[in-house]
Amino acid sequence: MIHSTKRKFSVFAIAVLLTFTAISEADSGAIILNPTQQKPSGLRIYKNAFVKISNTFNSALYDLTVIEYSSEKRVLSIADFQSGESFEMSFSKAGEYKICYSSENDRRTCLLLDVLKAELI
Repeated sequence: MIHSTKRKFSVFAIAVLLTFTAISEADSGAIILNPTQQKPSGLRIYKNAFVKISNTFNSALYDLTVIEYSSEKRVLSIADFQSGESFEMSFSKAGEYKICYSSENDRRTCLLLDVLKAELI
């Protein structure tokens, strides 16, 4: 009887650990386009969750595009994204995306974004 209780507790503890791991896998819902202010681990959000995308540079960004990585389909395009501006969007399809933009000196930068499908454990 004691052995069974320990096993049930162990299974419960593992289930809780896996649940918290899955929940903590995605970021908080904010993307800062400046790579020097970004987490080195990469960007991850959940499908259908709103994410706030912000320009924290001291200058405008140009030709901001969000592209579905596998199909190269353009999801969003903004010609002129001013310093300090932000917008919210969500992704209805899980997968990898690129967020690309140019700065004043025409240097093109792309950030990779993983949109995760939320699953119950």
